[in-house]
Amino acid sequence: MINKNVIILLLIFIISGCSSIQKPELSETENLKAKELLTVIQGINDSSPETISSSFNADGNNGEKKFRVEGRVAFNKKGYYKIIVLDYIFQSPILEAFRELDRLYFYYPTENKLLVDDIKKIDLNRYTGFKVEFNLLYTLFTGGIPLISNSSVYKCLYDENEKGYNLIIQNEDFFQNIFFKDNVPEKILFVHKLSRHKAEIYLKSMVKKDESIFFRKIKIVIPELNIAVNVDFSRPALNTSVKIEKFNQEKLPKRVEVIVVN
Repeated sequence: MINKNVIILLLIFIISGCSSIQKPELSETENLKAKELLTVIQGINDSSPETISSSFNADGNNGEKKFRVEGRVAFNKKGYYKIIVLDYIFQSPILEAFRELDRLYFYYPTENKLLVDDIKKIDLNRYTGFKVEFNLLYTLFTGGIPLISNSSVYKCLYDENEKGYNLIIQNEDFFQNIFFKDNVPEKILFVHKLSRHKAEIYLKSMVKKDESIFFRKIKIVIPELNIAVNVDFSRPALNTSVKIEKFNQEKLPKRVEVIVVN
């Protein structure tokens, strides 16, 4: 029996016990299953939705501060999206975010501030309060399964209790564990090798259209930073015709502060 806590302890033990972590030999069964699961992920990512349109609710805590918001998202895989985040009680806009190919725009109406960034250079710590790669979150919320870059398979373990497989991959900085049940990813765990900090992702309520999938409920937990975020998408529409409003700076108030980050 291998549960989530055992996986965490196993990875931390490996990190603690070795100054340089050696890749263990995989059994033939592990190797074949690992290849199968990686093929599943590649298929999911290759077939991720061309478009997504949905409303959503999000709540959680960032340190001691709790939050609850709602909003709408329109996404096109060709490199465009618009996200509106509203205050849950007053329904006033908190954030309007746009992507137009490599350019990113974050407009905060209450602060009368516009931040302009570049998708290849963005540091999400500036916007979220914690360090995370943009591509990981982008993949997660657009119907894909995020994978650490330049990775190799470390282990592939069967969980008798949950009746699923834990695929563990690693690169120079991270371990990543993906738990599959019936070849569907349900949980993702990242462990930073140096700090041993963890990030946990839980995926629920999968919807499917054509070859594309999308998870309506996504939970992210970062225990060391006391961060927890629950996102619940309402009736997401996949692969439909979606018109995304382009960002128009001329419509903003004249005295808006513009900050070009990258």
